[in-house]
Amino acid sequence: MRRPRKSGMTIRIGMIGAGRMSNVHAHCLARIPKAQIVAVADVLPERAQSLAERADAAVYADYGAMLDNEKLDAVYICTPTGAHAEQAIAAAEHHLGFFVEKPLTLTMADGWRVAQAVERAGVTSCVGYHWRYSDAVTRAQEILAGRPLALTSAEWLWTLPPILWLRDKDLGGGQVVDQTTHLTDLCQLFGGPVKQVYAAYTLNTYSDAEFHNWDGYSLSFKHASGAVGSLRCTYALFREIADFQPPRLDLVARELFLRITPGGLTVVTPQEKQEHPNDGDAYFNLDHAFVSALEKGDASLVHSSVTETLRSLALTLAANESAQIGQPVNLDQFMETAR
Repeated sequence: MRRPRKSGMTIRIGMIGAGRMSNVHAHCLARIPKAQIVAVADVLPERAQSLAERADAAVYADYGAMLDNEKLDAVYICTPTGAHAEQAIAAAEHHLGFFVEKPLTLTMADGWRVAQAVERAGVTSCVGYHWRYSDAVTRAQEILAGRPLALTSAEWLWTLPPILWLRDKDLGGGQVVDQTTHLTDLCQLFGGPVKQVYAAYTLNTYSDAEFHNWDGYSLSFKHASGAVGSLRCTYALFREIADFQPPRLDLVARELFLRITPGGLTVVTPQEKQEHPNDGDAYFNLDHAFVSALEKGDASLVHSSVTETLRSLALTLAANESAQIGQPVNLDQFMETAR
């Protein structure tokens, strides 16, 4: 089924997947005048129908049929991670820009396959690192411009994932790959590329029969800039812990401390402490940047392309390998071996 293209510069979007994150992005896209969801594909037809009805969009059970039959400018890929590679490559081969939720893939080899497909097709890509689009990150970049860091330190205390397939490390990759990749992505954004990572994981408060995953994670890494970094995170707690201890990234420069949380930015110097709350929704900012990049033909408006964030994927996957072999992993070697 093909729908007629609207006049003007409307960006016609197909949604692959109609679950939780598709609905988050659909809500944001509804607020962007240039964006129009024209088709929704999901293996569960009733779920696709629910999202499509709100957007007055066509419904498909097969995303391939949607790509073949609809006149699209871009697709949103909001499906389980194991499906991302084939769907992103298919979008690129149809010469469509695509947004894909993080993590990009579950293996480095698949990450390279997607990156190569993007390069061959010359399409605009965007990975769902929405923290990059927050006011807190933008302001922190302005404050730290040209200043070397001593330390990047991240923490995310959380509970069992509400999405059931994410509870299985074989399907979701574990917390470092699926969730705290937002924080380690920012560690590299501010501290520069990580050269080496050493990780230790545990499953100590649950049994494998209850939770086929890890419930405690500790990472140490070294940035090429000379800064050192760390991450600690857990799935062993409860949702309410976020009210007491929200996820955060701490950045330390000479006589300067910055803390980034979902709520905003804290800046502490010897003279004062300043609070800079986020003004607006980072998800909306991300979607607006992607749609604007497509509308204007300017991929630089996207700050989290596949190419830009491939090393963020590599850091999380290398951490998993380090935890399994009990040795530090060199990121350059890890990435090159999978190419």
